[in-house]
Amino acid sequence: MRYKKPTAAKAAANEMEVEARRQAAPSEVAPAATIPWGDWWDQLVTKREFSDTDTATTESYIVERFLRPKWGHVPLNEISYELAEEWVESGELKVRKGMSPAYVHRIYSVFNVSIKAAMKKPAILKASPLAGIELPKRLKRPKPYLSVRSNEAMAKHLRDDYRDAIEFQLETGLRPGEVCGLHSDRLDLDRGWMLVAETFVKRRGVIRPFPKDGDVRSVPLTDKAIKIASRRIEGRDESHGCGFEHTDESVPCSGVLVFLTDRGRIMHPDTMGYHMKNAAKKAKVARRSPYAVRRGWATRAAEGGLDAFQIAEILGHETLDQAQEYVQQTPMARMKLTSALTRYPALTVIPGGLGQAGPAGAEDGAPRDSQAIAADHTAAGGNTA
Repeated sequence: MRYKKPTAAKAAANEMEVEARRQAAPSEVAPAATIPWGDWWDQLVTKREFSDTDTATTESYIVERFLRPKWGHVPLNEISYELAEEWVESGELKVRKGMSPAYVHRIYSVFNVSIKAAMKKPAILKASPLAGIELPKRLKRPKPYLSVRSNEAMAKHLRDDYRDAIEFQLETGLRPGEVCGLHSDRLDLDRGWMLVAETFVKRRGVIRPFPKDGDVRSVPLTDKAIKIASRRIEGRDESHGCGFEHTDESVPCSGVLVFLTDRGRIMHPDTMGYHMKNAAKKAKVARRSPYAVRRGWATRAAEGGLDAFQIAEILGHETLDQAQEYVQQTPMARMKLTSALTRYPALTVIPGGLGQAGPAGAEDGAPRDSQAIAADHTAAGGNTA
């Protein structure tokens, strides 16, 4: 079979390799503690399922690039705390240029998965040699988001197809793959709602029937989002499906892809990012990625008063911590905070207002007696009774 892109060919090769190892793996034979880590991983990986995501490709790269060269020939019972500590602190995982703390955590997590799996079989490992290993601290830094102002500046330098897709994402908070995989039959434009289901898996070049978290979700549509979607599907024949490859071929595809390129091709998140980069350069605004558009929606939603639980639900996040990373600090957020922390609101003096004229000889701000206050009240038409 021929593949249009090297990434798709590589992903397919990884799947074939896993399948080959699954067939070659011994059935129900408990390995001994002396099994080399590489052989243990080959058995373990045949049981790991990622449900049509790009995770398998990423994990395979980590194993072949970092784990197998270091641990492939080391028996499981010879993996020690000292060896793992040296690996993290001064070995291949030492933080340096090209090896950020976050990437260290990502690599280490795959290795830790293999050790935890071995501990589930007492004949292999009874305790983890990784217990107590300290990983470099991941610094939390503000992530860039696409503001409405920057988007308006970029829109002048974008093609209609990509401009509509980016503006729709900014109105809905969809992931880039969810925008590219959105089908017209998931839109209820009369009621103003959308069902988020199909997602474009960019490395494999296929459409899977569920989003990243595995659960479909409903997302409300703004008036602008409805206009964009209506414009994109107007006059198109939706009766024959989208015509692109789906991972679940047992369910017939209904509806067309809402966002296609001007040439009628499926929209790719990486290509979307390429056009955004060029548009930002021409507009002389900061460069932003497709995921920055999603953070832009979350930031606007928070500024508009949407609570954290609603934001997490619409974004498709399981925890509030995930959603919090998408809500960035803005001047509006600062104004809300300072307003909330101000104990006494500032008062504005209105010239000629009630109570400003003090009794003869009184200093400004001096206490006034009850008769003076009652006189003012009567002069204003009030009842002193």
